[in-house]
Amino acid sequence: MNTYAQLFSRVTWLGIIVNMFFVIPCCFFPEKFLSLLGMHIPFPIIWVQASGLLLFIISVFYIPAAIDPERYIATAWISIFPSRTFGATFFLSAVFFFGQDKGFLSIAFVDLSFGLIEVILLILFMRNQHSITAETVKQLI
Repeated sequence: MNTYAQLFSRVTWLGIIVNMFFVIPCCFFPEKFLSLLGMHIPFPIIWVQASGLLLFIISVFYIPAAIDPERYIATAWISIFPSRTFGATFFLSAVFFFGQDKGFLSIAFVDLSFGLIEVILLILFMRNQHSITAETVKQLI
């Protein structure tokens, strides 16, 4: 596997693990987690738990790209656009333009960080893959 693809894979797995640091408390300890982030506790609390479950589902869809980004290239791109990109944009906008709790910035910064790193690695992987293909064609001729 290409070096950049391996790095992409590792970063994607790390992103899945980091997401679980939001999933588990949102699903099982929502009040304590929101208090820790300095956020108000909504009623009914099931909406926080549902968001944790949705983040879990989204994270599961990252797994094919984490296992083999070369084979699941479309899934790799989808894990960045729209997933990480829209997540970061949504939560940054919610805090800075719509006055939501600053605790949402933690989600935004996680998505932004992983999205930027993953897009850089994916672009480098694609460039490297295309240059290898071009070299192979030249050698055959």
